[in-house]
Amino acid sequence: MKKRIIFTFILFLFILSISQPKETLAAECSKTAFSIILKEKTDLKEKKDPASVTVKTLAKGKQLAVVKRKHSWYHVCYNNRPVYVKAHSAKEVFTVDEKGIMNKALKEKGAKQILTVIGEKNTSTSAAIRAYENKYGEWRRVLIKMSGVVGKKGFTNQKSEGDGKTPIGMYAFGTAFGKTKKLDSITWPYKKTTKNDFWVDDPASKDYNKWVRYTGNPDKKWKSYEVMNHPLYRYGAVISYNMDPVIKGKGSAIFLHVWRGRGTSTAGCAATTEKNVVRILSWLDPAKNPQIVLSSKTSLKNL
Repeated sequence: MKKRIIFTFILFLFILSISQPKETLAAECSKTAFSIILKEKTDLKEKKDPASVTVKTLAKGKQLAVVKRKHSWYHVCYNNRPVYVKAHSAKEVFTVDEKGIMNKALKEKGAKQILTVIGEKNTSTSAAIRAYENKYGEWRRVLIKMSGVVGKKGFTNQKSEGDGKTPIGMYAFGTAFGKTKKLDSITWPYKKTTKNDFWVDDPASKDYNKWVRYTGNPDKKWKSYEVMNHPLYRYGAVISYNMDPVIKGKGSAIFLHVWRGRGTSTAGCAATTEKNVVRILSWLDPAKNPQIVLSSKTSLKNL
């Protein structure tokens, strides 16, 4: 009797050990993020290792659901089982809007990194932030999907000073900045801010839409300015809007910076969590001419 009980208990543990992973795997495969299409005959691997067991070999053109990409491997699902595909063997599936942004960035700007800040409508104050990079000969999603906020009056194609709107368009990144010294992870040009750093948004000033270091009383020099060592600018990056040339009254001080919180808005900038801002700054590569796209879904055609 005692042996039977022990045998039953061992059998129960064995069944539990093989059933639990299946449930976990099924749940994992239900959380796919996007799809890829194989560019060639490809081996699905058991592990992220070319020498690991081949689970199945699939023909060129097969579409697979992706859980995530880890470095040079896609973690995909095949027959409700997680397997791995080398990134160079596949291309990601994108929407028409995403393809349009990528083509414009690459052909017109020579960019191989894109950060998009996209709201649903021109009146939206919240936005989805996504990053893309041209790697292994194809555009790929990178980082994670992030939540962000924009101007308190949404987006506009006709930006003017003080309107509370975020300017629609594709722009280069200017210098990154922060209240602390440059993090080792950041290779993008970076300036540490001080109490004497200001961004001038006074249209009557010759310093309009410029970063100025000034040791005097700023209230006597400009009618309007941004204090660059503000807590919301603990980390950030300049967005090169209205800079070449600078047009008086067309809008100024457009940055990517730290938000006040979900459900808030800005005076016209794009903002997200401090962790996300650092993540983005650490990703920016000077050799890849990164661009940022600010737009609603309904205005993407006007970029």
